[in-house]
Amino acid sequence: MTPRRGQLFWLKADHVGKPRIIVIVSNNTLNGGHCVLAVPFYSQQLEKRSAQAWCVLFARHEGGLEKDCVAKCDEISLVDKIDIDFSRGLVGTFDEGQMQRVINAIKWSIDAN
Repeated sequence: MTPRRGQLFWLKADHVGKPRIIVIVSNNTLNGGHCVLAVPFYSQQLEKRSAQAWCVLFARHEGGLEKDCVAKCDEISLVDKIDIDFSRGLVGTFDEGQMQRVINAIKWSIDAN
């Protein structure tokens, strides 16, 4: 399977210590290889993290998320596609507005504003 920008998937537990949702942020042209760029989601410390410029708060049901959580954009990572749990299926997909919020936080994280 070739993941697409804006799609949300589960990352296998052996990669991060526990299963975690990620959003694919790399350009679709690059997603045909062995790796993708992704941002992880966290559901703990929401109040603190949602106030940080490098985190983006998403409400339950946005993009298929089961609960409120933050995209922690300072943790953008190169993820090997074998570490994505495609057997669990697609969690959901972000629209352009939701992706722009993530991209803005990535830009802040790398001082590209």
